[in-house]
Amino acid sequence: MTKLSLFSTLNLFLALFLCPGTSSFASAKDASHHYFQILAADILPSARSLCKAGEGLRSTYQQGRGALKLVHRHGPCSPFSGIGGSAANGSQLTLTEVLQQDQSRVQWIHSRASSSPSDNKQVQDPFQAEATTQLPARPGASLSTLNYVVTVGLGTPKQAFNLAFDTGSDLTWVQCEPCISCYPQQGARFNPAFSSTYQRVSCTAPECAEAKLESGLNQCSASGCLYGIVYGDNSVTVGQLSRDKLTLTGSDVLPGFTFGCGQKNQGIFGMVGGLLGLGRTQLSVVSQARNKYGGVFSYCLPTSNGVGHLTFGPDRSSFSSARFTPLLPHSKFYFVPLAGMSVGGRLLPVSPSAFGSQGTVLDSGTVITRLPPAAYSALRSAFRDFMAQRKYPLAPAATLLDTCYDLSSYTAIEIPKIAFHFQGGTDLVLNAANILLASSLSQVCLAFAGNTKAADPGIIGNWQQKTTLVVHDIPNSKIGFGQGACS
Repeated sequence: MTKLSLFSTLNLFLALFLCPGTSSFASAKDASHHYFQILAADILPSARSLCKAGEGLRSTYQQGRGALKLVHRHGPCSPFSGIGGSAANGSQLTLTEVLQQDQSRVQWIHSRASSSPSDNKQVQDPFQAEATTQLPARPGASLSTLNYVVTVGLGTPKQAFNLAFDTGSDLTWVQCEPCISCYPQQGARFNPAFSSTYQRVSCTAPECAEAKLESGLNQCSASGCLYGIVYGDNSVTVGQLSRDKLTLTGSDVLPGFTFGCGQKNQGIFGMVGGLLGLGRTQLSVVSQARNKYGGVFSYCLPTSNGVGHLTFGPDRSSFSSARFTPLLPHSKFYFVPLAGMSVGGRLLPVSPSAFGSQGTVLDSGTVITRLPPAAYSALRSAFRDFMAQRKYPLAPAATLLDTCYDLSSYTAIEIPKIAFHFQGGTDLVLNAANILLASSLSQVCLAFAGNTKAADPGIIGNWQQKTTLVVHDIPNSKIGFGQGACS
């Protein structure tokens, strides 16, 4: 397969996102509200991709309480745009490689969602020069699939860092000095010596015990509590559990924020300085900022050439457009009660139990949505029936994407609208850009896949979340969706 940048591969449908009312969106004589009619040329990436951000969106992340600008790390709005080329920032991946790494994250989520905490294990001291770091075989999420970046400040005076954000991870970490082994990043690494508010976390602190449960690293050094995480793509971060002031915006700061000061970090992290963890344990930003923001956060993932936002705290103006469904109890992930789906306005002929008894994971790091086998089979059949009626020829599968079409000879195409239906009457109707993924016009694929095991939970990935406001209201145990929320 031809090599494509991650930016190109994951955003070949950038131009496909066409809002109703724009000149390229055909109404099909208003005969149906259940399908999209799209110019085939719009499926291909633009020859020149520019950064776009609407004025209303700028005001959201510039004036909103705890609001951060959120961008795709491989797009033209990225802080890494034009730095080092695609190979240097880890974007030179084929579609096959992207999907393989995505599958590694899915396997991690399935394992972690069903597992109970295992016994902590001893490892060698990672700060001994002659020692080889040996971490437990408890892989974390694949960092390669974390495509969205925010900028935060750390320390006093603050040092700025571009971090990937992840709702499936808890511990926030940055690369630190003195560095034993570090990967290339944009800008300088965090230097504790330059911060007047930096502290190391002691081995007797509650945060140390929490970090041991999270990472499996059960060891202290003379300098304090250590942490270590092996990610699903074999990336590694090891270092000192620490505290310092985290600055989200100019006036929004979290003093004494617990984070990982990574001094031994290996892998392809795409020039980011580390990770911002938005998971459900006590180490996450959400938990540590609960007194300030009330356990509420929201985000809107943009298309690759747009700007979205990550916002902490209630935002009534944004939440007014959201419709809510229950947030199900779980210690590690954000589960929602997906009760049904429709294709072309018709409900899939499966019961709510086909979507799993424990609920469906809502995840910012998984790319492609996964469904339990029975639900995916019904989705695939309905989509194929729609496409067969229009006589679109099938194309070879793209690894786990098994429903693909050769649309290279068409001027315009029609695809059915797909919607998620959640408990409580909340619906999320996908746009065209959320439904299809392609390597070329001759291989245009349905951007969903099925789980191997019926017992594994479904996962709603970031491809299907793009341009939707996703609200996490943890104290009130609910998740909200507001459509058309960012560029």
